[in-house]
Amino acid sequence: MSHQMTDRRRILAAIRGEEPDRIPFQPRLEFWYRARRHSGTLPPELHGLSLQEIVDQLGVGFYFNQPDFTEYPGEDMADRPLGIWRLPVLPYKVTLEDVDRRVTHRSGETVVEYHTPLGTVRTRTTFTEEMLQAGVSDPWISERAIRDPHDFAPIGHIFTHLKIEPQSAGYEAARARIGQRGIVTGWVSARACPIHHIMVELMSPEQFFYALQDCPAEIEWLAEQMEPFYQKIRSIGADSPAEVIFLGGNYDDSITYPAFFRKYLLPALRDYAEVLHRKGKYLMTHTDGENRLLLPLYLEANFDIADSVCPFPMTRCRLEEIRAVFADRITIWGGIPSVLLCPGSASFEEFRQFVDTLLDRYGHQSRFVLGVSDMITADADWGRVQYIADSVAALS
Repeated sequence: MSHQMTDRRRILAAIRGEEPDRIPFQPRLEFWYRARRHSGTLPPELHGLSLQEIVDQLGVGFYFNQPDFTEYPGEDMADRPLGIWRLPVLPYKVTLEDVDRRVTHRSGETVVEYHTPLGTVRTRTTFTEEMLQAGVSDPWISERAIRDPHDFAPIGHIFTHLKIEPQSAGYEAARARIGQRGIVTGWVSARACPIHHIMVELMSPEQFFYALQDCPAEIEWLAEQMEPFYQKIRSIGADSPAEVIFLGGNYDDSITYPAFFRKYLLPALRDYAEVLHRKGKYLMTHTDGENRLLLPLYLEANFDIADSVCPFPMTRCRLEEIRAVFADRITIWGGIPSVLLCPGSASFEEFRQFVDTLLDRYGHQSRFVLGVSDMITADADWGRVQYIADSVAALS
């Protein structure tokens, strides 16, 4: 193929199973950038540059699989503990109806009370200086929406009284800004289905699994109340301008264990993949945990892109093992463990050997978009990022 391919063309070729001129490299740099800018420790040659300018100088693609939530400071993030986002780049917008919502901000905390005809629930998020230093954009949920069985009814009321409408202007603006630097995914939800949403957003995992044993009818009831919301956002995502749609993530074979994944998550991913494939689109899901026992189920789920693949030494799975299972069916996005970029965790020789071996093996193959999983962290060495970029460029 032409040696003048753009990063956007390389990515789409890789996803389609076509051989690009070389592997595309799309590092997720925003966490590193935010942390280094906050602490004043950006490398001298990067001082004063925006993230997009740094990406251009590095000569790599721009990562936009998930929104950078700090890009939208004027947006209302108070409902984040409900798993409800209001960002202009999403393919849909959400409005709460028939709910009296009261928001209080104080010293790094946001408390929200939702007064409904069926009762009141409260959430609390916390954002600390340490989180800012690490480049984190998403506040920690310090008080979950569901803490006892009485909370199911008001949460059900909230989700059955959401107004969901399509929007495309923000997505189109992001796509125009990124241009040929990469793709902008249509981000539908970080959770695959209502049960997954309840487990991760509305309750702690420990609470959830106790409740699943003690009051399964209430869990199932709430999932049924939330399903129309999921049907709507999935439908809007499928009809959006995006070629790649993002749904679900953060699986782990000890928490979203195989039987749980097969019962709840697999059908949701498989059914959505089928809808997208009929429209000529691709399904991406975020697979950054321990995946060994889930790999065969990923094939059954029939999604197209495994985002943030994180191999050994950060997980038990080696890259070649994941690649062998995915074969010519699932595109790996990721592949480089973030710890290898950190001098305190790996020597330069360990880092170099991993990268050189990976590029020698996969540098011109399809179904692979190179990235650092889950992201390049604040303590990563810029020289190692540059080494990857230079090594990838040399493949052309």
